[in-house]
Parts: sequence; C-alpha cells; structure tokens
Amino acid sequence: MEETGHGTEGPSALRGERVAEDVNRSAEQRHRYRRRHATQVQYRQSLTASEGGTVPTYYEVMQTDLSKLTAAADEWEAMAGKFKKLEDQYKKDVHGVTVDGSWVGLSATAANEHFKVTLRELQAAQTEAKAIAALVRDAYSQFVDLRGKVQAARAGAIEAGMKVSAQGAVFFDTEKLSPSNRNAYQHDPSYQESGRAEAAKWEQAIDRAVKAVTDADAGVKIALNAVVVDTDVLDGTMNGFNAKAKSDIEKYEADRMTEISTRINSGTATAQDLKEAERSLRDNSGNKVYSQTLLNSLGPDGTIKFTNKLNDLAYHEDKKGRNSYLAIQAGLANTLATATAVPELRDKNGKTAKIGSPGYDTALEEWKKSKDGRFYSTWMEDIRSNGTKEFDLTATQAHRSSGIDQKALGYQSLVTLMQHGDASYSGAFLHDLADSIRAAEDPNHEKAPGNPNIWDLDHKFDSKNAGKTDGWFANDPLDGLLGVMSKNPEASTAYFDPSSSSGKDNLEYFQTKRDWEVVNEYGTSRKDGVAVLAGDALDSDSHVGFGAALEAAATGRTPGSSAPEGFTEHTAAQTRVLEEVVRSYSEITKIDQGAMPENIRVNMANTLAHYPGDVHDILSGGVDYSDPDFSTHPNDVSVKTEEMNRFVRALSEDGGAFRMLHDSQLGHIAEQIDTLEKDDFTQKPTGNSDAAIGIARDSGKVMGTLDEIRADTLGDKRDSEIGQNNWNKVYKYHVYGAPITGLPVIGDSLQRLVDIGTGMQAETLNNAITNGTKAELIEHYEKHGYPRLTNMLNERAKTVHAPPEEISDSKGRMGDIRASAGSSYSQGIGSAQGSTGENG
Repeated sequence: MEETGHGTEGPSALRGERVAEDVNRSAEQRHRYRRRHATQVQYRQSLTASEGGTVPTYYEVMQTDLSKLTAAADEWEAMAGKFKKLEDQYKKDVHGVTVDGSWVGLSATAANEHFKVTLRELQAAQTEAKAIAALVRDAYSQFVDLRGKVQAARAGAIEAGMKVSAQGAVFFDTEKLSPSNRNAYQHDPSYQESGRAEAAKWEQAIDRAVKAVTDADAGVKIALNAVVVDTDVLDGTMNGFNAKAKSDIEKYEADRMTEISTRINSGTATAQDLKEAERSLRDNSGNKVYSQTLLNSLGPDGTIKFTNKLNDLAYHEDKKGRNSYLAIQAGLANTLATATAVPELRDKNGKTAKIGSPGYDTALEEWKKSKDGRFYSTWMEDIRSNGTKEFDLTATQAHRSSGIDQKALGYQSLVTLMQHGDASYSGAFLHDLADSIRAAEDPNHEKAPGNPNIWDLDHKFDSKNAGKTDGWFANDPLDGLLGVMSKNPEASTAYFDPSSSSGKDNLEYFQTKRDWEVVNEYGTSRKDGVAVLAGDALDSDSHVGFGAALEAAATGRTPGSSAPEGFTEHTAAQTRVLEEVVRSYSEITKIDQGAMPENIRVNMANTLAHYPGDVHDILSGGVDYSDPDFSTHPNDVSVKTEEMNRFVRALSEDGGAFRMLHDSQLGHIAEQIDTLEKDDFTQKPTGNSDAAIGIARDSGKVMGTLDEIRADTLGDKRDSEIGQNNWNKVYKYHVYGAPITGLPVIGDSLQRLVDIGTGMQAETLNNAITNGTKAELIEHYEKHGYPRLTNMLNERAKTVHAPPEEISDSKGRMGDIRASAGSSYSQGIGSAQGSTGENG
C-alpha cells in the first residue's frame, strides 16, 4: 500500500487496530488479574497474614497446607503460556502490519512505536509470570525443608520424654514415668526443676526452628512485593510488567539489604530497618546466591565502608544499639564467608583434594574458571585494590597522639569484620588473603617491596582489654587473620606445613623476619613540648592470632574447642608442623630463653598437651627420636630430647603454660602407672621386659626434667618478686583439662593418682623458697618433689592389693622400682640442666 497525503488507512490498518484493541483489553484484564492474584499468593499462600502483621505460629507452621503454593505456581506458569499466545497473535496481526510493508507512512511509524511498547509488555508479562512461579516454588521448597526441621525438633522432644502441645509449648511428660518415678517426681523439687529445665531446652529448640520459618517467610514477602514492580522507567509504560523480574528470593532480599545498608551509612535507618537487616543476614548469610548478590552490590569498597559505619555506631555514636549493630556485623561476616567459599575440589583421579595437597592448586585454578570461581577471583582482586586504601573510622581518629589524621586501612577493616562472624572461611580464601596482606608489609616480598610500617597507629588496640582500648579493631590485620584462620585447622596446617617451601617460609617469616611493632610511641619535645615520634612498640595482644593458628595447625582443632576422643592422634602434616615449631623455637631460644613471644606460650603448652605420649617418650630420652630408626608413640615425632627440653623451658616463662604441660604429663604418667597389676609390684618378670621398672624409670626422668625446668625458671625470676609471684599465680590458676585447652578431664579412676602428683602439694613447692637460688630450688624439689612419684606408685600397689609389707620393703621388689624412679629423676634434672645451658 502506497502512502498518499498523510497516510492511507487501508483494510490492514483497520484490522490491526481492531486486533490491537482486543489484545490491549485482554492484556489489561490479565494485568488486573495479575495484581489480584499476586496479592492472593503473597498474603494467602505465604504464611504471613499481612505487612506488619503477626508472624507464623508453631500451630500455623505445622497445619498450613503448603501444596497450595505449588498449585499457585502452576497457575502462574500457565499464565505465562497464555501471554505467549497473546504475544504471538499480537506480533503477527498487529505489530507485523507496521513492518511487513503493507502499511507505510507517518501513521505506520507512529503505530509501530506504540505497538512495540505493547509487544514488550506482553514479553515482560511472561518474564514476570515465570519469575513469580519460580519464587513460589522456591518458597514451597524452603517451607517444606524448614517445617521438617520443626517436626524433627518436636520428635526429639517427645523422644526425650517431653510432651508438646498444639501451640508448641513443651512440658515434662510425667505420664511416661513408672509409678515409682512419678511418685518421686511429685515429691522431689530438684527432680521437678530438672524436668522443667529439660522442657525449656526443647521448647527453645522448637522456637528456633519456628523462627527460621518466620525469617524465610519474611524473605518471601519481600520477593513477592518486589517482583511485580516495573523498575524500568524508560520502557514506555507506567507501572507495567517487570521485564527484569528475578527468579531467586535471595536476590530480592539482597537488593533490600543493600538499600538498608545505604540508609545505615547515611544515618537515616529506622529501627525497623535494623531489625530487617538482622533478619535478612541471619536467614540468608549461608546462602551463596544472596551472599554474592549482596557483596556484588556493595563491592569491597562499600563493604569496608559499611562495616566501619557499623563499628562507629556500635562503639561511639549509638552505644545503646550496639547489640543490633554487632548482630548485623556478624551476619555480614558470615555472608562474606559464604560468598567466598570454595567447594570441595577433586584431583585428576576424582579424589577429594585437600588444601595443601599436590592436586589442590590445580583443581582450584580450574574451579576459578566457573561462574562461582570468577566471582571469587574478581572479589579477591578488588580486595587487593582496596586493602591499602584509607577509610574513615572513628576508633583510629579518636586515639591519635599527633595532629595527623589517622585512617583505617582496608585490610584492617576487612579482618575486623571477619573476626565478628562464627562461620569458618575457606582455606583458599584465608591463604590468598594472608598472602595479599603479607605482600603489602613484607619489605623483601618477591613481587614488590612492602612497607613494614604500613599498619602502625598511635594506640594499642588490645583485644584482651577491648572495652577500654577499642581492641575489637584489627590494627595488625595479618595477626588478626591468623586468629580467624585458627577456626579452620586444616587451613592452618596447610599454611605452616614445612613439607612445602611456602609453609616453611611462612613460619620463618612470623618467627624471625616480620616487623611486629605496629604501635607508634611518642616522646615530648624539650623545645616546645609537642609529641615527637620516638619509635615503634609491640601491641599488647601481639602474636595472639599467630599462637592460635600454630596450635590449630599442630593439633587439628580450634583452640578452646572441646577435644574429641582420640585427641592425641594426629595427621602426618600436623606432626610435621609440631616438629618444625619445636625445633625452630628450640634454636631461637637457645641463647635467650624469653625469646618465645609471650602471647603464644600457652598455645605451645596446649599443643604439647595434645601429644602426651610422644612428649613423654622424648623427655624420658631413652634414644634419639630424631633418628628414623626410632619412633615415639603414637605420632612418631622426630625431635631430640635437648630440643624438647629447650622448647619446654621457653614456654615455661608463663606459669600457666608450664602447669598445663606439667599436668598433662602427670596425667599420662598416671595412665601408665594405672596399667600395672599386683604381679608387677611383687614379682620380677622373666625375660628382658619389665613394665614396672620401665614406667618408673621413664616417669622419674620426665618429672625430674620438669622440676629442673621449673626451678630454672623460678630461679631466673628470683630477682623480680613480682615476676615470681605472677608465675606462681598463673601456675595455680591453670589446671589440666581446664577450659583454656578444652582437653577432656581424665577419668575418676586416675584422678587420685593425678591429685597425688599435683594438687596443693605441688603448688606449695613453688612458694617454699620464695627467693631461693636455683641450687636451693633443685635441692628442695629433690627432697619434696620426687616423693610425689613414689607415692603414686605406692597408691597403685595398694589399689591392686599388693601386701603392705612388700610395699614398704625398701630392699624388695618395690624398693627396686622406687630406686629406679629416683635414679631417673636425678638423670632428668641433669638432662634438663645440660639442655638449657645450666651446667658448667
């Protein structure tokens, strides 16, 4: 059709307009239906009744018919199909007439623009309908899973003897008791209290499970509210269909969290914003889609600014709301751990590749080519770009000693954030981040010289006194990161494993090459009285993270956590770390016994307490265990006796550390003595093996070694009454199996033997000669310390019913056993003196 005048309205145009009117009317009807049905899905099919309304109760969680959600999802998918048919019809019969040449001219051009808007709307309607269907199915899956956990909590309570009401209240079920027990329950207040306490515990478990459903339901509401919003203001419509609709609930929640973070940063966040931020992070911090979406939106720069603002608010600007800000901080930290998590990798043979193994690095590089891996690589690169940039933080500014602005660096703020969460970061991320931080500070770094003073600030941010010093701030980010790494023992082991060149180099760097002095010290100018930089000093919590990471690396567990059964058995890699740490610090402290950093001594004692049998073998010194022909039990630790002696002497500068090691060895000795039977004490065995003599000999040498080391330490401190008193104080405070190590307390059958070897008698040995010389201390220990071992042997002999007259016979079998113990005790003293440089 040719154009005449302003255009010709032919049959095709008229037909197109009629079809357009039909389609537009149909689209308008669908649009109204979509809005109405979205509301139904949001407020009827979701568990929550209304915006700001009551949260789902236990009863509603258990009784709601979740199958309605799948039915609704089916309807939305069907609707998408109907919109597709409309699109096809419209594209052919309406939009098509403006592009097939049958209609030309200005009117055709104008109509084409109008028709394209409608065509895009029909396409957007399909996108939105499919997205809603996906969101509803996602909600169904979440609710089914979470309700299953509520049901499991209920079942656990019932199995534990509880009764659970229809509303989720838990009571101790007395009907399950036998008549006699029910009668006892009715008349015993303590029994009733224990029943109520158990019921309260299970009710809390059910409440937590219901709370998880509530959190998920809130996320569904956010997604369903957002998915129907037309976010494109340039698509030619007002409040049209959403062409950018997303199919993940977590992506909408992350978008909402990003908006809230902006309001928190600007100071305009409401109490409801803070509550929603807590919920959003609590519910989703373990979800990778949510976590990566949120961090992508914030970026490393925005993440650092956000965490700094949360700290400003928590510790300086709004202390009353501290708990809320710290909860958000913890959720953000866990989100970071999830977003950067590296999945289980496999080597070329299909076997699980552990970090530090030969195939791990290859598998990691291959994984980085995936979508998940590309996020990781991009984020790490952006972290490096922001790690040494300056950011505003009130804590650093508030503690200036000079007039110069004192900013926080990106790495300091990032590690501060990581310390808040309870999630374990993946080993690859921890290693990459540690390498990046080291590159910034190491003046001898292979790629480019770093700045050893880069972290220096005008204040001691002491984590051991955080309330008064803002010690929550990781002013030394590398030490702080090692503390975070200690929560991932496998990563810690790989980081320090000397079987690799990097592991050996890492340990050497932290021991002897790193500049640990991160605190600027100032003097006063005599000329004008102004502050003048005088040099650098150690922070009060220096090496705390390093010590924790070494303990985790050599023991395979997080410091302070409960030790599992078999805690004394370790992997070859963990044992290699122990060997290297003992040998290296033995050499470092050969001249200066105080050269082992103060804040790692307890960690080193805790580590040795995980190897009681091996340490006992080495200290007893029958052979050179660094010789491949000899093995300690059970871990084959290749360390010389003199090396172990020097290492023990170095950690013994801390009285509590010495007590931990001393009592762990007494526990092991008690276990050995407890294996002896009556015949061992009354009859000399035939052949070359004599268990009683062997145990007495080895135990005597170990106890002699430890008493000499204690005497040497106290003797060195005799010129400082405060130093000796402090040593005694912490010695008394720490006891074997205390929470500081998390080691299991030994059984009751051995406790009496341990009490004989330690307890008040051992503690008084430290105080008996307050200002004694080393010689006087040793004389005192030989007189009063050695009898502890003979008393342990005598006690075991009585327990197995050895005749009293044979126990007391100094010339019989028991006399030989005690004589062997005494001779070895003296040998232990001499061995320790030689190793620690006290002879000659």
